[in-house]
Amino acid sequence: MAQAAERGELAPTIIALGIATILLGWTIYGLSAAGYPPKLPLTRTALVAISTVLLLRAMAVFLPILWEGSQTATFMIWSSAIVGVLGITFAIGTWLAWGSLSGRTGG
Repeated sequence: MAQAAERGELAPTIIALGIATILLGWTIYGLSAAGYPPKLPLTRTALVAISTVLLLRAMAVFLPILWEGSQTATFMIWSSAIVGVLGITFAIGTWLAWGSLSGRTGG
């Protein structure tokens, strides 16, 4: 990707913008669960899906080790650690806010 960007190719920029857009959407859902913007539809479902995707991506660092017995690149280790922290944070936040995300009113 870095070499393609150095050559002036457009694909790395488009991919980075796509990832940034997805992360922005996930951030908005996280903030919605915390009560900042108005409550978004399917917040519970979205937060469970976001947590799952992040945690699965974090575990991806172990796949080459398990399948091939190969050493994993430093980038993969660090990116998986960062994504793992995000996944754990989303999962804990979802668990803590679960009751307030039901959309039901008391009574």
